[in-house]
Amino acid sequence: MAPSSLTLQYDALLSTTLFNYRRAIEDAISTANAFLYVLMKQRKDGYKTVTDLGDRMMMPLMYELGNADSYSGYDVLDTSPADGITSAFYNWAQAAVPISISGLEEKKNRGEAKILDLLKQKTMQAEMGLQEFFNKRMLQGAGGSTIQTAYTSSVNGSQFIDPIAKQVMYDPTAAVTVGNIPQGTYSWWRNQTTAFNGVTTFAGFLKKLRTLRNNCSKGPGGPPDLHLSSQGTAELYEAALAAAHRNPSYQVADIPFDNVAFYGKPLCWDEFVGDAYNQTVTQTTGSWYMLNTKFWGIRVDAETNFAPTPFVKPENQDAKTAHILWLGAMACSNRRKQGVGGRIDEAISA
Repeated sequence: MAPSSLTLQYDALLSTTLFNYRRAIEDAISTANAFLYVLMKQRKDGYKTVTDLGDRMMMPLMYELGNADSYSGYDVLDTSPADGITSAFYNWAQAAVPISISGLEEKKNRGEAKILDLLKQKTMQAEMGLQEFFNKRMLQGAGGSTIQTAYTSSVNGSQFIDPIAKQVMYDPTAAVTVGNIPQGTYSWWRNQTTAFNGVTTFAGFLKKLRTLRNNCSKGPGGPPDLHLSSQGTAELYEAALAAAHRNPSYQVADIPFDNVAFYGKPLCWDEFVGDAYNQTVTQTTGSWYMLNTKFWGIRVDAETNFAPTPFVKPENQDAKTAHILWLGAMACSNRRKQGVGGRIDEAISA
């Protein structure tokens, strides 16, 4: 009975230890993606667990304001109801990463200390896999030449969340449905966009950036509070500031990412920001996303928020496998407050 007892003890030890890594895994995912970090760590309702999922994630939208008006003395007050409230719907998506320990690995790491050290290495490997998966799929979608399309698994055909490149499209008039609402039909459901083609100077580049930001700032809700760009575009912006003898250094202490100020808000470059104009992973031209995170939300199943499963031994393998599971959706409630600039010539030098 001793070997069986030892196996049971190891299984319980592995599963319990992996469960205790749960918060560390969530933190590791957030610190790999500036946008996800802001929603998870700085927005009260940016990343929220829910217990009642429903068929799809529902995001309330307000596309018209209340009928405010002035009055004097005994004037009759307007009682007409305000329209302009609807909802967008986003499909729930799931993700999983396995952690496997073979019988040989277990035998080579006899003893509690060694097996826990092995599990730590395996968990770090899984963390890094999740980091890259979330970062790629949030920014690049399906990848290749279809970054505005949700990633589809080649193994099982399942789809992941709608990426930023879809919810903030370079062509917001295209016949595309976002959140179950056709953007081509409803002008209020379109993000801002600016083409930088023909811009050949630092001054022209900065002028286009200002125009895009101002367009995103119109109406209630304030200006963008987070900027994401390709590496070359971020370097172009720093060069433009340096040429204008402006100090580009800016670091928000509670954002663990290198960032440069644009109107006092951080610009972070990410290697997975695709070419918004060409809709490709390959950077032929540069891209800059201006995001107002007040109007973004991620909803996650409370029981499947980077939740580990117990280690299980398949019948046909000398190994134990657990999974880290995630179930959620990402949605934007006000696309008019978001913007994207594309066709940026990153070779501008003066």
